[in-house]
Amino acid sequence: MRRVPRRVLSEPLVHFAALGLLFFAVHAALTCERGEPLAVDGARVQATGNALARRLGRVATPAELAEALQVELDEERLYREALALGLDRDDPIVRRRLIQKLRFVHEDLAEQGEPDDAALLAVRDADPARYSLPARYALTQVLAARDRHLDPRAAAQALQQRLLAGADPVGLGDLCVHGQRFGERTAAAYAGILGESFAAALSDMTPGTWSIAPSTLGWHVVRVDAVRAPSLPELATLRPRLRADWEAARRDASSQAAIRELRARFPASLHELPAEVASALAERER
Repeated sequence: MRRVPRRVLSEPLVHFAALGLLFFAVHAALTCERGEPLAVDGARVQATGNALARRLGRVATPAELAEALQVELDEERLYREALALGLDRDDPIVRRRLIQKLRFVHEDLAEQGEPDDAALLAVRDADPARYSLPARYALTQVLAARDRHLDPRAAAQALQQRLLAGADPVGLGDLCVHGQRFGERTAAAYAGILGESFAAALSDMTPGTWSIAPSTLGWHVVRVDAVRAPSLPELATLRPRLRADWEAARRDASSQAAIRELRARFPASLHELPAEVASALAERER
């Protein structure tokens, strides 16, 4: 028998053809055996018919129903064949999708039920900052506009001295498009109007006295007239949000319990890892 030249064996096209022959050989071996029949019963026909009626807006004809059933069966056949050929392996998209679906299953295993008021208040009081209404500030300001002064900060400091000496703020400073007096607003609201620097300065101001702060318009002399401290709303106001967070916590707890069980069933075997990494990972795996 003549030997195949080594140059031919090294050709990529030869490798591709060999892989193709192997694939079809495996396919032929798998398809020689008849697989498990696909069950089509009254329940399946009813479910398919209902879905088809919703899509069509009317009851499907027998021919239309048969066509829809055949599409389902052919898709199931393709799915089984893909699994038999291992096409689901080493596919990152399939892997992520399966992991996601299993996480959903774990979350759905969470106990159902309605939280009582005590459970909702416990959620609120465990993280009060999350649910508190932010502080609100009412203030008066006098502007030294950026486009009116070579040194708007120095101009604001001069205005501050006059105001600290008792001058009336009305008529002082440059015109501000937002007005001179502001009702109660949050720091976030002021940030949207006058910029982050102005909003950040508010929490350091002593109410009733004149301070200075920069803004997108220039420099302001500011008197905080009133402060409403952060506060926790009543349960009735927070109930929808607390209930959603309570349910999310239950789902997360169920998912974490399932993960702990899987860690026990499929323990990690650590080999040749850096000592610090191995120690940290072993601690997390407990």
